[in-house]
This record gives sequence, C-alpha cells and structure tokens, in this order.
Amino acid sequence: MNSTTGIDESKIEEVLESFKESEAKREREKEKAKTWKVILKFFVHGFAFSLLFSFLFFIWVGGLAILVSLGSFIGLIIAFGLLMLIIGFVNYILTPWLWFPVKAEFWDILIHGLVLFIILLIVNAIFITIPSLIFPGIVTTITTSVVGSFIDGYVARFVAGWWKTEREGISEAVKAEWLNKKL
Repeated sequence: MNSTTGIDESKIEEVLESFKESEAKREREKEKAKTWKVILKFFVHGFAFSLLFSFLFFIWVGGLAILVSLGSFIGLIIAFGLLMLIIGFVNYILTPWLWFPVKAEFWDILIHGLVLFIILLIVNAIFITIPSLIFPGIVTTITTSVVGSFIDGYVARFVAGWWKTEREGISEAVKAEWLNKKL
C-alpha cells in the first residue's frame, strides 16, 4: 500500500491484468468471428461458382455441338477455349464481390479459367468423384456437394489471387465531394 496515496498497488496490478485478459478475450472472439466469416465466404464462393458454371455449362454444351458439327476438331478446340473463358469469367465475377479485384483482360481470364479448370478437375476428382464411387448414395452426394463447395471456394480464391490487382484510385469528383470542395 502506498502511504502517500492510500492505494494498494497490488490491487492496481490485479485490475490492469484483468483489463489485459478482457482485451485478449475480445480479440480471440473477433478472430473467431472473422474465421467463420471467411469460411462462409469460401462456401458462398464455391456454391455460387457451381451454380453459375452449371447454368453456363448447359449453354456451352449447345455451342459445343454446333462448333463440332461445323468445324470438327477446330470447333472442339474453340469450344474448349470458350469453356476456359466461361470458367475464368465466372470466377472473375465472384472474386471481387467476395474477396478482392482481379485482372479482367482477355488473356488473363482465359489463362485464369484454364488454371482453375485443371486444379478443380484434380481436386474434385479426389474429394467428390472418388467418395461418390466408393459410397454411392444420396448422403454421399449431399455431403460431397457441401464439402466440395468449401473446397471449390478455397481453390477459386487461391487461383484468383494470382490475378489479384490493386483497387483503382478515388476519382477527383468523389474526393472533392468528400472534402466539400467545388470542381
């Protein structure tokens, strides 16, 4: 106890330690919330990717039939190029909405789609196709679809990271409005 102030210094230390523990607990809770948010975003990314790709895949199949009937092997190559563009475009649409902006030039989207196609083909063969073949049934289908959405979302975000770009600057009009200035 301090004789000049009449305050027990050991109690001050206890209070400070309690504040530190409380702050650490709040930080852990924030991290847990952030982790769940990221996990949910992986699921949304994978599920939305699957839905959009499924819709566009049926359109692509029609285009494939037309291109192959018109140009045989060259039509097939063009059709697979279009498939890579579709895959890259779907991920290009979803990634900025959930994570970060990505490059949007033709070759970027084409290569993005090709890389994503190859990686998803390998990953989905392991985590969806093999379990479905070993344990056929509705329970396996539902389970692999849910798990696959998380995995596909993670893979799609990971691949999109290779085409990540910085956000564009703020326009002068917006800056002026924020600063209450006239142009």
